[in-house]
Amino acid sequence: MNVFGEEFYKLYEENQQHEFFVDYAIDLGDETFAVVEFLPVNSILNNCYKIAVEKARHTMDEGQNLQIRGQRKKVINQFKGIMAETAIHIYLHRRCDFPLEMIHRWDLERENFVDANNEYDLKITNNGVDYLIESRSSSSYQGGLGRFMQYYDIIGKYSNRRKSNEQVSDMYIRPVFQYVRRIMTQNEYFQAIGNTFADIRNDELKLYLVAVAGKDEMYGMNGYTKNMGQGQTVYQCIRIKDAHDISAVPVIYYKAMKERGLL
Repeated sequence: MNVFGEEFYKLYEENQQHEFFVDYAIDLGDETFAVVEFLPVNSILNNCYKIAVEKARHTMDEGQNLQIRGQRKKVINQFKGIMAETAIHIYLHRRCDFPLEMIHRWDLERENFVDANNEYDLKITNNGVDYLIESRSSSSYQGGLGRFMQYYDIIGKYSNRRKSNEQVSDMYIRPVFQYVRRIMTQNEYFQAIGNTFADIRNDELKLYLVAVAGKDEMYGMNGYTKNMGQGQTVYQCIRIKDAHDISAVPVIYYKAMKERGLL
């Protein structure tokens, strides 16, 4: 465990009485999805920020769309991704009842942020068997959360000329940063990105965990590839409404373990 991990677990222990999630039900027409809003404490957000600053020092200037990013944008992008992984980490413990010692987050355990070998987002380890979990978040700014979930995807692995060998994970969880009481054009959103920290602090930008898919679903008959307006980058996806709501995380995990003959 690195210094960021030591700090996170200390802060998490100090806030064990805090309720980190609020439940909502989102009507998607054919069915209703259970989603949770993440309610972080400032000290844990500060931990996310420290990790983001360190990671941004060692990440490429090119984003997934292969466009050059400034240092502040790199930090913001890293922060949102780390905040989403933190939410999933706590969700796995608080809502899915996985013991903390079974849950691993690479950013809390890696020796440095230069070497990306064996990189993962999160994993559950049981009796020496790793179950990899991918988190890939984005922001909803053109309407409400229900609209986003109707039309958008859970995002799997991606490939471009810089990254062609990303590993396949066992589970894919969909975090969404939802702007509150604001509808923006794409250009307005690009301008708003610079205010991300203030928007989160002022509850104008909220994080939700909305959906989950197993590996067999992401790469099965309902999975497909798309560009997503990111230049030459191609993503593996499954529509949110073709997957499961966030409450299905333990069901998918234990089903996979049973199929592997481990239960």
